[in-house]
Amino acid sequence: MQSTDRLHALDAVRSFALFLGIVLHATMSFFLPIPAMDNSPSTALGVTFFVIHMFRMSLFYVIAGFFAHLVFHRKGFAVFVRERTKRIAVPMVTGWLILSPILGIIMVWGLTRTFGAEALTGMEPPAMGLPLTHLWFLYYLCIFYVCALALRPVFVMMDSAGKFRDAIDRFLARVLPTPLAPLLLAIPAGVYFFNSETWAPWMGIPTPDYGLMPQIPAMIAYGTAFSLGWLLHRQTHLLLKWKDHWQLNLAAAVALTIVCLQLIGLAPAMEPSFGADVPAWHKPVYTASYTMAIWFWTFGLIGAALRFFSKASDLQRYLADSSYWLYLAHLPIVFLLQVLLMNVNLHWSLKFPLILIVTMSILLLSYHYMVRSTFIGKALNGRKYPRKRVSLSSPANQGEVFPSDGGKRSVATLQNVTHRYGNTLALDAVNLSVEPGELLAVLGPNGAGKSTAISLWLGMLEPDEGTVELMGKSPSEVENRLEIGVMMQEVSLAPELRAREQIELTASYYPNPRPVDEVIALTQIEALANRRYSTMSTGQKRQVQFATAICGRPRLLFLDEPTVGLDIKAREMMWQMIRQLLSQGCSIVLTTHYLEEAEALADRVAVLAKGQLIALGSVDEVRSIVTRRQIRCTSTMEVEQIRQWPGVVSAIREENIIKISVVDAETVVRKLLAADQQLSNLEIRAASLADAFTSLTGEAA
Repeated sequence: MQSTDRLHALDAVRSFALFLGIVLHATMSFFLPIPAMDNSPSTALGVTFFVIHMFRMSLFYVIAGFFAHLVFHRKGFAVFVRERTKRIAVPMVTGWLILSPILGIIMVWGLTRTFGAEALTGMEPPAMGLPLTHLWFLYYLCIFYVCALALRPVFVMMDSAGKFRDAIDRFLARVLPTPLAPLLLAIPAGVYFFNSETWAPWMGIPTPDYGLMPQIPAMIAYGTAFSLGWLLHRQTHLLLKWKDHWQLNLAAAVALTIVCLQLIGLAPAMEPSFGADVPAWHKPVYTASYTMAIWFWTFGLIGAALRFFSKASDLQRYLADSSYWLYLAHLPIVFLLQVLLMNVNLHWSLKFPLILIVTMSILLLSYHYMVRSTFIGKALNGRKYPRKRVSLSSPANQGEVFPSDGGKRSVATLQNVTHRYGNTLALDAVNLSVEPGELLAVLGPNGAGKSTAISLWLGMLEPDEGTVELMGKSPSEVENRLEIGVMMQEVSLAPELRAREQIELTASYYPNPRPVDEVIALTQIEALANRRYSTMSTGQKRQVQFATAICGRPRLLFLDEPTVGLDIKAREMMWQMIRQLLSQGCSIVLTTHYLEEAEALADRVAVLAKGQLIALGSVDEVRSIVTRRQIRCTSTMEVEQIRQWPGVVSAIREENIIKISVVDAETVVRKLLAADQQLSNLEIRAASLADAFTSLTGEAA
């Protein structure tokens, strides 16, 4: 599966499920007294509710499980917990504290207008527990996260060889592409509902919007969906089967939905189970049809999205980003409009779209001006989007900072970029570019700003000031990131996957990846191809990480300490492959503590210290900034004596060889010859990149 499928189509499915939730809640007052009973009831909107409610949350939880597995294995346990807390738990708690009182007031007002104040006097609300409102879906998502994180190490410990997980993968690979899959997936919920005497069939899966105690129907139905999504990410190619069969799956879903409505009727019914006058066969047929329809809808809609919404689209991306905020904030607006319009003499066919139009208009305006570019947007979407972008191609910026060779646009740029972490200044008005086909080595001591610069280019951070561009556009644009490869120093790949599977998985993110066998041959990891990642040494893992970084034919490759842990042979192989990529026009950003690596590979070197760019140029140019020379000789002199001479920076002895770093080589050589008539093997050379780096960063400190 191509990355465009994953990044765009599945995001579209998730946002579609959230938008359907707004539609679902907007139908309620036209067939239920929630929050008020409209004076223009509608059977059609009741059926709309029935159909949407049938599959919406199962569809959502499949996608949620899929992305949960992706994030966990891409970023690791600690980052997963931290990010899910920020993006799920915090919005859930904050939203509940703000929205719950507002919804309570609107509900009481609506019920009062519907039934009269006298009818409500003395009534006590049913003891159903804490009202979770429409935010219950986040509460259950947190439960599923906790269950997944708690159960995973147990499975790994009990199945250290991975045989059981392999068996599950093989089973899913055989079953999911077939019509048997909806039947098997329907069994857990179907068995529960068939044996339940309190189940209201017309209402489908009971909404668990009251009480903190997890409710069994939701845990079974939605837990099955989340688990499927989690396992599905291990074999993303299976989604292509749904893409191929989307029409058949949707046709089956529609047919089964019609069967359900024929059996249960079009009018909403809140009664539990089936009445005594209903034939005995109705319940098993309805239960089987309903629970299978859930999965045919799910497979069909995901397949249709993969078929029609796989390409990058600014509008699609915007709506996908906005959907989370829209769903969180919509219910008070919908309920308020329903109460206000309940007695207005308009047909439901006018009121219902009016409620949706007004609600969506308010929500989209609030998202654009109050959320998208603020800390709220960062919490919900993972980043803040700037309202205005400054283009480096605009007349005001042409030719000022980033001259290009032969008129070619830089593939990545930082223009007057400043970034802070609280009171810590990480980058201070830095100007830096990566040119087509070059290797830029970014050097600096710990805390110099190297990681911050790369994170800005990768779209993981937003600048406080200045402009960041990747491929001439904002790094926040997903399609721009399809042209990059990344090999970070701290990385966590799926431990249960083999090297070949790791490459296949990563290659599936890109529109035109290298063939997997070609990647294995280029990186010379044939011996590792069928080994599990968890059984490899640190150096072998680095080789696999390098293979995944280059498999997408990147135009720009980020290598963060790529040769740490490699033996000499593996390092030489990687250097050879890096040179080959450069010859093919790939641009590379390299960070390394092995300065001889930068000296051997780099076209240009950028030296950062305390957030400032203190040197930029070719290796020779950076070396020439300092006036040091290196003197080597064989002598019996004491190094302590030499260290006291003017112009000597340092002097060390290695066996009978003395190494002296100097700023005035001629004067020191004369003193050496005068002091030791037996001096031999005299050698003078220019300063190395390491010398220049030490000198420059020392001065910056």
